[in-house]
Amino acid sequence: MKDLMKDFLKYFDKFAFFILMGLALTGIVLIYSASSGMDQAYWARQLVWLVIALAGFALAFRIKTELVFRYAIFVYLFLVVILIAQVLTGEIVSGAKSWIKTRLFYIQVSEFIKVPLALYLAKSLTKMSRIKWKDFFKLVTVIGVPFVLIALQPDLGTAFMLISFFIVAVLLKRIKFSIIIFSLIVLIAGSYVTWNYVLNMLKPYQRDRIISFFNPEKYKKSTGYQIIQSKIAIGSGGLTGKGYLKGTQSQYKFLPTRHTDFIVSVLGEEWGFMGISFLLLLFFTLFYRQFNFKPHSDEEFYYVYLFNGIILFQFLVNILMSIGLLPVLGIPLPFVSYGGSSLLAFFIGEGLIFRAKINTYLSEY
Repeated sequence: MKDLMKDFLKYFDKFAFFILMGLALTGIVLIYSASSGMDQAYWARQLVWLVIALAGFALAFRIKTELVFRYAIFVYLFLVVILIAQVLTGEIVSGAKSWIKTRLFYIQVSEFIKVPLALYLAKSLTKMSRIKWKDFFKLVTVIGVPFVLIALQPDLGTAFMLISFFIVAVLLKRIKFSIIIFSLIVLIAGSYVTWNYVLNMLKPYQRDRIISFFNPEKYKKSTGYQIIQSKIAIGSGGLTGKGYLKGTQSQYKFLPTRHTDFIVSVLGEEWGFMGISFLLLLFFTLFYRQFNFKPHSDEEFYYVYLFNGIILFQFLVNILMSIGLLPVLGIPLPFVSYGGSSLLAFFIGEGLIFRAKINTYLSEY
């Protein structure tokens, strides 16, 4: 057992883990500033969640990769059943049925389904030479079921993130040209239907967020307020920022949801361009480190790209949302924004990736 642990530690990607911890701890520092003056100590809660996330990471790291892929479909189906139950009988919290309430904390199931979904898709992609019609409909179904259930909560932002799995799958595999044409036709028709019919079915605040994106100044006292305040916060930070705990937009509470969706705006205001550059460097170093290794199997290869793909997608959407280049979707910044379920789910998913890395050098135990 001692020799086994020595081998694990020898091939463990310590540098990538250091980056992960750097992101998580940076988040806690920013959450402390963003939640200053609030009734709840969100930074302390996030610290507790980080401890739990590290335990989840360690557990995932110790599980045999073969078992993880074998039972991923059952975990996926179990979480789908929970999502169905949430839609039908869930308690509404903050306008959505996204959370399961316990005595100590809230759990967001939609965050956890990303892990088994990535695993099952990875296993499925190994059996495809290229994406044919049968494979296409399989991907659409497997991704579409949780997408619809999460959208019905309603949590359109988290549902939208699942699309990244399909994008990555298409990039990794060849796809029939007829499917591309079909998808474009459906996308164009779907956009028309969405704009003219489905838009009227959305919650008022969801509809207003989309409309105000095109002209936030017109809605500066309502749904455009967040985007405007975020731009002001980031722009006023300049090169080096106003200083820690000295951001006016965040400390005087002009910036809403600053400890979750707009945590980057807090960073930009207090630490300026240099602070945001440091955060971007951490993320891109992590992505380079995670993508740049030789996998032990095809399943591991596809899983690494699928799971890191959704982290990259969510990272880009959050950044672009904060500077007004995308509508406000309610997407937190991975590892950094406040959110225990998100932090735990991402650390579990990364734990499996770290295990895949050592499988390149070691035999399965």
